[in-house]
Amino acid sequence: MDYFRLPSFMKKISIEHCLTELRIPPEFVALHAAQLPFDCRLVMPSGQSWQVRLLNIASGCHFHTGWSEFRLANNIIHDDVLTFTMVDAGIFHVKRYNPRTGCPRLSDLQEEDEYGGSDHSDAPDVNTSDDYVPSDTEGGDSSEEDDYAPDPGVLDDGCPTFTVTMDRSNISRSLEIPMAFWRRHIRMNSLQYPVYFNVNGDSWFIVLDHSDTNIWVKRGWRRFKEANNIVVGTRCHFKLIDRNEVQFYVWFDRE
Repeated sequence: MDYFRLPSFMKKISIEHCLTELRIPPEFVALHAAQLPFDCRLVMPSGQSWQVRLLNIASGCHFHTGWSEFRLANNIIHDDVLTFTMVDAGIFHVKRYNPRTGCPRLSDLQEEDEYGGSDHSDAPDVNTSDDYVPSDTEGGDSSEEDDYAPDPGVLDDGCPTFTVTMDRSNISRSLEIPMAFWRRHIRMNSLQYPVYFNVNGDSWFIVLDHSDTNIWVKRGWRRFKEANNIVVGTRCHFKLIDRNEVQFYVWFDRE
């Protein structure tokens, strides 16, 4: 439920008014203008993202340059209902709903092909074996509650966060998510579905695996690690911003 506390707005698409730009509600702009940079990014549930440029004129604040490309690429049509949730300054997660059913369009949740065709796909990683299973000596029993405590250095905004520091023993293996964190904040049956890691508007499609005591990234970790220059000493913070369609906003502290 914490995801729904983030700033958001809803728009019903009218091709007459939304063909080349989309006006942001003035009430939203009045409250959050300081977090609306010149260049923004729109991220769909599939993990794909588009850069759009803001135009601030007498009639209001609009998504302008890049909006048409976003609309056409996602086949957004008349009467579609879109929600825009701002997860960071200028970064919006966009969800589309069928106005007749009130349900998300399933096509928005699918990758372009089996492995996405990009660095953000779930293609198998060379350094993340499908046979990898954490041993008790590597990670211990992460189901123990003592193995997870909220990060005291992170702003308490209602979104739970866990932190992992990369060292020489874990940098070459896969990322593990504390079992206690997952049990406390996310439904266990969500483990069978992909999750998303979001960094400054870019999203990575992540496939998990698990045992009775551990959860780890099965596919996607190597690409995520290399793209974000994660090395020994990097402290990675994972903030859960949507516990239903499991999404983490990720940022880094570097030595």
